[in-house]
Amino acid sequence: MASPMAQTSAQQLNAVFKGWWLGGVGLVAVVFMTWLPHSYLRMVSWPWALVWQLGFLAFGGWLVWQLRQFHVPFRPLGYGLDWAVAGTGIVLMVCSLASDFKTVALWNVVLATYYFFALYCGVNWINQAQLKATQVAAAIATTMLGTTLISLLLWRPTSGAELDDSFSTALRNAMPFGHHNFVGGYFALALPFVAACAVAFKGWLRWLMAAASALAAIALYLSGSRGALLGILVWLLLIVVAFVVNPTAKGRTQRWLLGGLGLAVAISALASNSRVRSLFGGLDFNDPSGFVVQDGPVLDRYFLAKTALNIFSHRPLVGVGPGVMSRVSNLYRPIETGLGQDHSQQLHSTPFQLLGEMGLLGLGLDLAWLVLVAALWLRLYQTAQEPASRWLLYGAGGSFLAYGVSSLTDYQLENVGISMALGALLLLLLSLANQTELPSLPTLSGGTRRYLSLALVAWLAITTYLWFVTDLGFFFAHRALSRAERGDVASSLQQLSAAATFVPWDPTYPALSGQIIYQLLPLVSPGEQDAVRRDALTNLYSAAAIAPNDAWFNYNMAVLLLPQNPAAAADYSRRAVQLLPRKSALSRYVLGQAYLAQGQTEAAVTAFSLQGLGHPEFLTLPLWEQESLAPIKQQVLDQALTYHESILNGLSPKIPGYSTFYDQTALIRWWQRQPLTANRDGLRPITQALLATDQSLEAALAIVNQALEATPQDQALLLLRAWLSPAAAQNYFAQAELPAHEKVLLTESLGQFRDVRSWLTSLVEPVELTGRSLLGLTYRNRYAQGINFIAPIEEMEQWAIPNLLGLFEELPREFVALDQAIETIQTKQLNLPSAVKNRFEITPPPPLPENFFSQV
Repeated sequence: MASPMAQTSAQQLNAVFKGWWLGGVGLVAVVFMTWLPHSYLRMVSWPWALVWQLGFLAFGGWLVWQLRQFHVPFRPLGYGLDWAVAGTGIVLMVCSLASDFKTVALWNVVLATYYFFALYCGVNWINQAQLKATQVAAAIATTMLGTTLISLLLWRPTSGAELDDSFSTALRNAMPFGHHNFVGGYFALALPFVAACAVAFKGWLRWLMAAASALAAIALYLSGSRGALLGILVWLLLIVVAFVVNPTAKGRTQRWLLGGLGLAVAISALASNSRVRSLFGGLDFNDPSGFVVQDGPVLDRYFLAKTALNIFSHRPLVGVGPGVMSRVSNLYRPIETGLGQDHSQQLHSTPFQLLGEMGLLGLGLDLAWLVLVAALWLRLYQTAQEPASRWLLYGAGGSFLAYGVSSLTDYQLENVGISMALGALLLLLLSLANQTELPSLPTLSGGTRRYLSLALVAWLAITTYLWFVTDLGFFFAHRALSRAERGDVASSLQQLSAAATFVPWDPTYPALSGQIIYQLLPLVSPGEQDAVRRDALTNLYSAAAIAPNDAWFNYNMAVLLLPQNPAAAADYSRRAVQLLPRKSALSRYVLGQAYLAQGQTEAAVTAFSLQGLGHPEFLTLPLWEQESLAPIKQQVLDQALTYHESILNGLSPKIPGYSTFYDQTALIRWWQRQPLTANRDGLRPITQALLATDQSLEAALAIVNQALEATPQDQALLLLRAWLSPAAAQNYFAQAELPAHEKVLLTESLGQFRDVRSWLTSLVEPVELTGRSLLGLTYRNRYAQGINFIAPIEEMEQWAIPNLLGLFEELPREFVALDQAIETIQTKQLNLPSAVKNRFEITPPPPLPENFFSQV
């Protein structure tokens, strides 16, 4: 007859394994999302969202099951971690309630809580099932090996990758997470752990983990993530130091030599990575612009750090809210960012992200978790005696160290695979603690477990509702886009309308509806134009109301409201200008037209002049031939050129962007027959040739021919030579990739227009504004990737031939002198400071009458 103790143990094991299938569902879902290609974007789309949500709800249900099995002990995490979990929950809720976008923040809070639920489930199941730490480690390492194999199998280097520049692009392997920094971060976490497993395990598992270590190192290298490589370098450096200074080992000289050799090999391997070399190649300590680092991603992180500090100065305690960064980042972006960092979803640094989204409370939580996990690791270091346990401890510690360094350069806690891997390694530490001589932890009482299980059921109900309506939005959007592809526009719009009804906090659905409806305008009869325009405007207004800090949504409203309501259009234009002080759109032109319609001519002239300052080609567009602008054209031109000269006079010619701006200023003066002040030797050959045409076509041709000797395939120079010498036109047309009808028109223009300015203005084409991209990251909705609408301005055209000649090149993304000049003029003359210079506030949206949209 079995003893009572044996019966109790058997009952407990039976209860443990009765509910294990819920954990199995959760585990399978998490592993699936880790291995799913492009998982980060697919997790917010139909039907993939159901996978991780089902898994997370399974973990929640499993935790309820464990809490309600009162005859089975339920233990907390211990070691101060339960207090950290409670503090995290409180801080997340407080910061969410303080956010301007509470529902968005709550959605992210709900997601975060299930990582903790999974951790509690795992700790108790491992303890009750009496699993060994090596078994837990084997499961984690096997999952990491699977991720490694999938990453390498899905890597597709570009053709010509043997060339350094091409190889640098090929190195950015984004599989399976969808971004190379996510991949690098994951393998910075995986490599130290699987390497330690190769020592801790025995037999065939040891050889498998040795192969996994080599493959993980290759996958990390191919990710091209410099932050992850830096993390691994710090880990290797620590290994070398520990190896050299080991007080119990013999042969110190040999250890110094071997350690130094190993470190040299590691550094050489990292230095062979073209992504790493490009970082050092981008350093210029003598750059007159003041930016020592010219590498774009590093410079982005500098600006994003300043963004975080701006948020801290405004909302120091609670930040802007969990997961809300993309909704508000334009309010805080520094002026010198220029054209970059539009609607940044993350600040590319975990500490800065937490500071920005949760203020000092979030940063304090981050530090608390670091201290508690480090303290647990040190206690285990002092008590763990078995060699396998110590190697697993070293592996987990190395992974936390490498990833911790990597996380300083990127924020990845929204990624299911990475966050679960972090949780799994913490679970391993707790499993090791359970098997060592650390004091045993008290279990929860039955009463406490009842209250916790009831609270958890309520949280599961909130989660189910929130995820259900979100999934309905994904479902309807998926159907909408599928039907739109089949040409069933009416049904597509009905689906998007349903999605917007269920998910009123997401601008994706009204933005897509407005975009689709607007694209119908050329297809409907004149009698239906007003109704279609009204429907488009109604949806775009909803998108702008849901995401009020989206500069392009505000711009669209300004353009569409301009004909009917110039005052409202002016307010939306001001908002767009304040959110993105310098951009390629014609926001200041729209603002000027709104001022002009209200009789504010002086303000209109300033707005037009500022448009010509940030976008010099604007001063040459066909719109200046319109009768309404003719009276102020010269005034705008004089004022804009004054601004141009003022900036150039205060700049060193060595500043990046100076030569482009100098060249374009000279072009504007020549185009408008203004006195030329430029030193022609400092201009591009094509600009020199155009200026020379006023004196001698032969001199201009000589300049072009001389330039073509250095760059014989230059399409712009070949086209200008074709006009200067029509006999040479065949050389251009043989290489030019133009539609047949454009070639015909261009050929006719060469003989028909023998005055160069007449030729340059002989052909027109519409101005097509594009540039919206990656909005799936901004609004955490894969279907937002389809939002690309930038409202066209009626009758807005540009000259086609200057575009083919490349006369007006894009100004640099960072051009501090230009951005500061625009800010100063705009503030003084229009009382329109950017958000970051206006206490992080912008012009309020205009109040529109309730029946406004029925009157449009």
